[in-house]
Amino acid sequence: MRFRDLHINIKVRLLTRFLSILVGATIFPFMSIYFTEKLGQAIAGVLMLSTVITTVIISFYGGFLADRIGRRKVMIMSQSVLLGAYSVMTIANSEWLDSAWLTYAMLLVQSVGTGMLFPAVDAMIIDVTNQENRRYVYSLNYWSINLAMSIGALGGGFLFQTHRFELFLLFTCVHVLTLIMFVLFMTESHQTKRNEQVRNKAVWKDLLQSYRLVAKDRTFLFFCLAVLLGNALLNQKTYYIAVRLQQEFGSQLLNVANWFSLKIDGIRMVGIMQTENTILVAMGMLFVTKWIKRFSDSLVLRTGVFLYMIGFAALGSSNGLWILLLAVFVVTCGELLLTPVSQSVIADLVNDEARGSYMAVYGLVGHGGRLLGAGGILVGVLVPSWMMSGLYVLIGIFMLCLFHYVLKQRQQKNETDAASHNTPLPV
Repeated sequence: MRFRDLHINIKVRLLTRFLSILVGATIFPFMSIYFTEKLGQAIAGVLMLSTVITTVIISFYGGFLADRIGRRKVMIMSQSVLLGAYSVMTIANSEWLDSAWLTYAMLLVQSVGTGMLFPAVDAMIIDVTNQENRRYVYSLNYWSINLAMSIGALGGGFLFQTHRFELFLLFTCVHVLTLIMFVLFMTESHQTKRNEQVRNKAVWKDLLQSYRLVAKDRTFLFFCLAVLLGNALLNQKTYYIAVRLQQEFGSQLLNVANWFSLKIDGIRMVGIMQTENTILVAMGMLFVTKWIKRFSDSLVLRTGVFLYMIGFAALGSSNGLWILLLAVFVVTCGELLLTPVSQSVIADLVNDEARGSYMAVYGLVGHGGRLLGAGGILVGVLVPSWMMSGLYVLIGIFMLCLFHYVLKQRQQKNETDAASHNTPLPV
């Protein structure tokens, strides 16, 4: 599989997503700091939480709309909303106007656009991929996102405070380019029927009916729960594990083959671990994707979860410098296995007639993972670190049980479908 062989929609999305994250990473990781400086920590926390909630709520309607009027229309409409929000946000951070509240208002508008966009994009990717190239597409997407975030966040650390207007202006230009590419090159991947168009008074009834279908799909929901737990573990690195290392790691000397030595404290150790994870993902994703093609989804998922259990058990309680670095390597290997395969499996589980709604629900996995990740800090206050390691192992075991159930149900469904297709028609 090669990049040039991919569908034009995938090429456009990968390119525009890379540029958007590359520039966006110079801005959004620092917005909480911006609002804290302008409005205070308590208000900043409420404002940032409201944007996440807005995105979650709107995503349900965005997924429903993508199934009813088509992916391309929703993507162009959402991108137009984003472009308008970032244009005003640029003005609100210029030398002519410096308004934190206008910036927040546009951040809310941006949350609406994002909530509408992502279910349509996720559904479109499933529409134009198949089982042969889906792992490659998701791996390439994951690799490009990590690369863009690592470069962008580094640049934002140096530029956000002093060149905020220029960064917002550049981000707006990226979204102008994205909108142009969506209009000129993006093709519709989901042909809707006329009676599916949202032109009647019962739109909310149809919306609820669409998500009632998702709620009845136990296999899909169990898989979402398994991925949610995996995301919760990954977010522990940012929350509980980072806090624990700051408190417990102390100060240690890093010696590398007598070439140099560096004094490491807890905060520096967290930064080194994050850098190691980013480099390993950027270097290993495409290689691992090619290597795991020969193995079944079941084996890859089980191996990935097992690596999670080992790695996070060490990260949850160890303060040994080299043990922590080795644990990050193990966790990253598990991440490289789980990410493309889980996204490929979810594509097989969704109902073809309601892909947008299914992907809107699946989008909650990311937000839920962050919330559970943050909850690890509260749990860590109540229990010692060795118990946190034990909790991580229990979560891994639960993930294994969920994956086993889902893959068994998928296999039975595939066998049933194959048998029905081979059944001779009655004469």
